[in-house]
Amino acid sequence: MAYTAQEQRSASLADLSFEAFGVMTARRGAEQVPLGPPRHRAVLALLLIRLGQVVPADQLVDELWGDSLPRRPQATLQTYLSHLRRVLTGQQHGPVTPLRYQAPGYVLTVEPTTFDLSRFESLVSCGQRHVADGRLQSAREVFDKALRLWRADPFLDLTAYTPLAEEGARLSLLRTTAVAAHADTLLALGEAGDAVALLRREVSLHPTDERLVGSLMTGLYRLGRQAEALQLYDRTRAYLAEELGVAPARELQHVHMALLRHELDDQAPAPALVEVRERPEAPAEREADAPAAVPQAGQRRAPTTAYSSFPCRDDALDALRSSITGALRGSGHITAVVGEAGVGKTELVVRATTDSEPPPPEAEVIRVNCRAGEGTPVGWVWQQVLRRLETPYGTSFDGLRKQCVLHPMTTLSGHGTEQPSHQLHFLVQDALCEAVLQCADDRPLLLVLEDAHRADRLTLDVLGLLSNRTQGRPVSVVITVREPGLGAGPDADGPLMDLLADSRTKVVHLGNLAEEHVRAAVTAQAGPGVDASVVRALYERSAGNPYLLDQLLADAGGARRLHDPQVADVVRAGIPTGIRNMLRRRFAGLPPRVVQILKCCAVLGTEATLASLTGMLDDGGADQDLVEEVMGTGLMESDRDRPHRLVFRYGLIRDVLLAEMRHQERAALHARAVGVLSAWHGDSPEASEEVARHAWEAALALPAEDVVPHLRRAGEQAIGDGDYQGARTWFEHAHTLLCAAPRTGDAASEQTLDLRTKLFYTTSITRGYGDHQVEVEAGRIRKLSAGTAGRTTEQAALLLRQFVAELVTGRPTESARHVEQLRALAERSGAPEIRFYEQIARGLLRLPSETADALTALTEAEHTADELSPEQRGGMTRRSQHDPRYLAMNHRVLTLWLLGATDDARALCDELLAATGQGGTPVDRASAYYFDSLVAALGEDAHRAAASSGRGLDIAGAHGLSHWTAMLQVCQGWARQQTGEPGALAGLESAVAELRERRLLIRLPLHLGLLAQAQHSSGAVEDARRTLRSSAAEVESRGEFAYAGSGLPFTRLRHLTSAS
Repeated sequence: MAYTAQEQRSASLADLSFEAFGVMTARRGAEQVPLGPPRHRAVLALLLIRLGQVVPADQLVDELWGDSLPRRPQATLQTYLSHLRRVLTGQQHGPVTPLRYQAPGYVLTVEPTTFDLSRFESLVSCGQRHVADGRLQSAREVFDKALRLWRADPFLDLTAYTPLAEEGARLSLLRTTAVAAHADTLLALGEAGDAVALLRREVSLHPTDERLVGSLMTGLYRLGRQAEALQLYDRTRAYLAEELGVAPARELQHVHMALLRHELDDQAPAPALVEVRERPEAPAEREADAPAAVPQAGQRRAPTTAYSSFPCRDDALDALRSSITGALRGSGHITAVVGEAGVGKTELVVRATTDSEPPPPEAEVIRVNCRAGEGTPVGWVWQQVLRRLETPYGTSFDGLRKQCVLHPMTTLSGHGTEQPSHQLHFLVQDALCEAVLQCADDRPLLLVLEDAHRADRLTLDVLGLLSNRTQGRPVSVVITVREPGLGAGPDADGPLMDLLADSRTKVVHLGNLAEEHVRAAVTAQAGPGVDASVVRALYERSAGNPYLLDQLLADAGGARRLHDPQVADVVRAGIPTGIRNMLRRRFAGLPPRVVQILKCCAVLGTEATLASLTGMLDDGGADQDLVEEVMGTGLMESDRDRPHRLVFRYGLIRDVLLAEMRHQERAALHARAVGVLSAWHGDSPEASEEVARHAWEAALALPAEDVVPHLRRAGEQAIGDGDYQGARTWFEHAHTLLCAAPRTGDAASEQTLDLRTKLFYTTSITRGYGDHQVEVEAGRIRKLSAGTAGRTTEQAALLLRQFVAELVTGRPTESARHVEQLRALAERSGAPEIRFYEQIARGLLRLPSETADALTALTEAEHTADELSPEQRGGMTRRSQHDPRYLAMNHRVLTLWLLGATDDARALCDELLAATGQGGTPVDRASAYYFDSLVAALGEDAHRAAASSGRGLDIAGAHGLSHWTAMLQVCQGWARQQTGEPGALAGLESAVAELRERRLLIRLPLHLGLLAQAQHSSGAVEDARRTLRSSAAEVESRGEFAYAGSGLPFTRLRHLTSAS
């Protein structure tokens, strides 16, 4: 059969397919289409994500190049498109092409099934329908097919293009939601093993996704792995507290409680419905100057935010309606609706004139926008008014027009006449006003002039004259005026400001929404149940501006997506494209000097003041007049609490300024900030973190030797503040710069060793000695310190740390070797600090086996610590975060208890808690509460154990002391079980299991003994027998016989270990 050329081209298009998972690719059958370089592929991708929609050419230019435009961007874009047409059709020319021009841009029309991203979304949507219909087996197959499509993240080669990166992020969120739905479907089908296999990797990638965690806990439980499920919950709870400072959500807590009550077998959860949100366009504009939204791929047009979403506008709406009605009755005033861009001025006027209480039906409503483009004649607004008056008033209007000197606009524009004199100018305005008023005498007139801040001088002069003549006439004039802020406002000394100040002008002012009104707006769109953190994030980012709120909602994924608490992070981190483009245009209309001040303020952050700005600028600094000019833009304001500081009206303004700056420019400004703030604050500890932040950001512009001291100082200050994770971050930054800088001999090596040592200390403080990273850091330090001299005290401190690490992880032989090394160092140097290190190490080594000798060594250590000078003791405390006195007292408490001196141990506990409460570090306080709760448990005082472990956990959690948290949880679990709290035994078992997992083996026989006692009292005799045997094995293997003494409560259960 013969085919026509057009049929052949159609067949060629039918074979086309597009792949965006991974690298952007097009195929014709099995053959790959040569799309060309990245920008060619980016054009195709930008059209594919708006499949079937016209994308304006200007938008494509903006998204492809941003501010780095080629010499002829439109011509270059057309070249790209011509190439794509040719390779996609396989022909040089032809009528059948998937890519065509359609004003004002280009549209790509192919079947959605040819695009793998569309197929993915379609399959997820199909899975949702199957779930809703109860067809779970079909849903499982469809979800599985959808997830197999995900070979890699979308657009891996095109992430530099913002819309494609945003689309990739949106689809990643959708994938996570689909994984959760797939897992729930598997659980509902009884396939827990497959669900666990699916979820393990996802939970490791998304540890804060509590829905995934809850499903994995459920799956583990149904596989009989309850302890593992509880460990997962505890790890998630600790991670949320450490990273985000929050507790698990109520839903995950319910799963945890159901697991403890053994109720999950009966709770086969219905798979959650997955919302497949087609990428929405930005909400409709609230004002004429808000940036236009472009439809996205395959979407329906999103409705404008309902005005009922903003109940706080009721008063403004009533005031505007009342003002309009009064003017129509001859009260003789005009009404100005005033507010900054995006607050809803236009929407308010529309509601006031079209809703349930409109003006009298006989009133004629004329709306004109005062925005003028290039070439618009002077007074064009009034010409529009005259034209629209002509329609309702018919031929009677002709006579009125003749009074306007033939045609007022023609006269004033200077076409066909000589330039008018001032007298003629006024006569024309007078005639025009009379024409309007006489029309109103025949029929009431409501005249709405929007964007009056954009009006030319003639328009405003006529408006002023008209406002003086409306008394007793049925005319209501409403104008909308934008205050400076996100958009430019009127001239400060122009006629519009005079009109607004006139007593005959009634002003209806619109401000931003309060947080409770943002919550009401979100609830109106998304329904109840949106997490408070999401509402808070939306309010903080938008500051209650409705336009910004709409943009943020769209960027977050639409209203329904708001029920995911993780959206709060998306809102806080994102800059919607519409807002970015709007602010770009705003900045482009400002004087360069003002923009430079704004950039400096963006870099300075909370330190932006007139004084700091003066130091940041090259040419004479910033005077008060320039600052006033910046404030006049409305983009910045004075801080309410600290009026001398300048702050951005919206955080998004600062974010866009920073994002639009080149890396080198931003680094140079940060470098200036370092100089200004260092000179201003000196070595003030309070400013160290702020200066360090600027120094790190200035790394491209400053040499490493100028940056590292600031970073190290901030790390040391963070340690003093108990922010150990923050300290580790600063030390890591400093070490990174040092390693990247050219080596300059011994000084650089000394700095590197110092920073690695600090990293070792902060890592061991937060993660514990059993952590792999701690061992890695210790090995690096040993390698760096080999052959160094003059650091005897530091070497001894590191030896003690390494001794403790090996003791904690159950390596007594290696620990004993370090004690000998410390003894030799102490004998050689005679330094009291090293003598203390040797005494404390000797005491700890002997504590579980030779308890009396341990007490002697620990008492000597405490006496030595008391004799140290404040400077010596302070240096040791800053290094390890353990005051040497309290370190010795902690272990003396336990030693006394093991020797039977329980009253002395309790008295020492009280002394220790009082001392650390007044002057101890967070590590001192957490450890003191641990030892107090431990001896309370050994003394079977459940209430004291519960109280002390609870306080200790609060401190450990607040400062990220994860290993102290693990040990305190054992004491708290024991106390809760003894007081009859449901589920406490499972928590205690999980805590002991975590100690093993962390390799925190020090005092393990005591912890196991407490667990065995709890198991026995709960009736789990066999479990208690196994635990006691494990404890005995630990005692025997390491010779820790003091931990099996007859005075300990769990030794009463020894008979269980000999029973069959």
